[in-house]
Amino acid sequence: MSITPFRSFTILAFSFIVCILLYFIVSLILLYTNPDFTNLLVSSSHFSTPTCLEHIVFGLASSKSSWTKQKDFVKLWWKPNKTRGCVFVDSLPIDINSTHDNISLPPMCLSSNTSQFRYTYKHGYRSFIRMARIVSETVDLNYSNVRWFVFGDARTIFFAENLVKTLSKYDHNLWYYIGSNSEIYEQSRVDSFDMAVWGAGFAISAPLARTLAKVLDSCLGRYPHLYGSDGRIYACLAELGVGLTLERGFHQVDVRGNIFGFLAAHPTTPIVSLSHLDEVDPIFPNKSVINSLHHLFKSTTIDSERILQQTVCYDRWFFWTISVSWGYAVEIYNHHIHLSDVLRMQETFNPLKKGAATNYLLSTRPVHPDPCRRSSVFFLDRVDDSKMPMIIGRYRRILPENCSFDPMTTPKKLNEIVVFSRKLNLGINQLRAPRRQCCDVLPPKDVSKLELSIRECRDDELIKLHK
Repeated sequence: MSITPFRSFTILAFSFIVCILLYFIVSLILLYTNPDFTNLLVSSSHFSTPTCLEHIVFGLASSKSSWTKQKDFVKLWWKPNKTRGCVFVDSLPIDINSTHDNISLPPMCLSSNTSQFRYTYKHGYRSFIRMARIVSETVDLNYSNVRWFVFGDARTIFFAENLVKTLSKYDHNLWYYIGSNSEIYEQSRVDSFDMAVWGAGFAISAPLARTLAKVLDSCLGRYPHLYGSDGRIYACLAELGVGLTLERGFHQVDVRGNIFGFLAAHPTTPIVSLSHLDEVDPIFPNKSVINSLHHLFKSTTIDSERILQQTVCYDRWFFWTISVSWGYAVEIYNHHIHLSDVLRMQETFNPLKKGAATNYLLSTRPVHPDPCRRSSVFFLDRVDDSKMPMIIGRYRRILPENCSFDPMTTPKKLNEIVVFSRKLNLGINQLRAPRRQCCDVLPPKDVSKLELSIRECRDDELIKLHK
């Protein structure tokens, strides 16, 4: 007996409805009988929603005596009506009701009394117990819709958009403790290579932070002998069985002096934080510390994810090696240098402790003792995004040099370097598996100007010397 088209359609429709019903029945059974399946559904749903700045709550450590100077650092990156959190102090400053400050700064919170906790570290500071409790006190502020809690000093400069991008790689429903070590080997050996340093800032996922807040006070009583606040947080998280997830974008800056070499060779991960910049030289010549940072943040506002990203290209005409730290500086060497050597930081900086032998947890190379054989450095003058999608950065040499060279082959004759690029917008896969971008030296139009173009590398393209 043949089946009519109408009957065939009815059978298919009935089969489809049965399949849908069976799917929902099985899902409901798993939902109510298998907690792991429930958690998977919740985690997947939340993780698919992009993480935003509004999902992060900051707990910043300061004091009445230091806040006056530190608040200028917070103003650089704090975004009113978007950034959430509090600055914790030991006592409230007199100028707390200043209208101007309240507009551009986070609210202030008074830390609770910690006199009941013992502190036995010789020559240390009891205030580190207060700072450690900022974790639980920030959680107790009861902000809604929080995915991450981020902690640091009031002088820790966060690159907010890059922080959001970095944390977006991780599932905030899981227990994560994310940060970085000191740049000094000896310091990390004493503290632990698994400890995130407070000055660089660190992030704790919301469910882990809430659990830590419940047990923190009892845990602090077991560690009166530790020096710092970050050591106490690390010890308590270790008791919960959680280890550090290392992110290279957080920076303690445990070096002193001229940190040009440190900034000019940043890894491919987006920069997330910088600290202790009030204890190093201004990062731009002829500017104060704060003015230098304002100058840097002009570029950050235009292309946050590209800021300080190092790109290296080789000139075919003069055999120059050119290193671009976008938004900061361009270096030109008048000879070819292998890429693996260019990527190492120049030791323009000094050890944290004067006269002490220091081993860095960084790949470094010495600065040439002869100033005339060093690279020519061009610092950022301005960045222009009026011709979007093209972004144009202009770099000029600021420091005078009195070295004699062949005027036809030396980069010393250049007055300006122009760098063309497009706004960097990294996807999750690019964040998880970063790749350095390539650049081209454009044909010369003016003997006093060099033009470069930064772009994504082709699949099989190598950043290599031209022979």
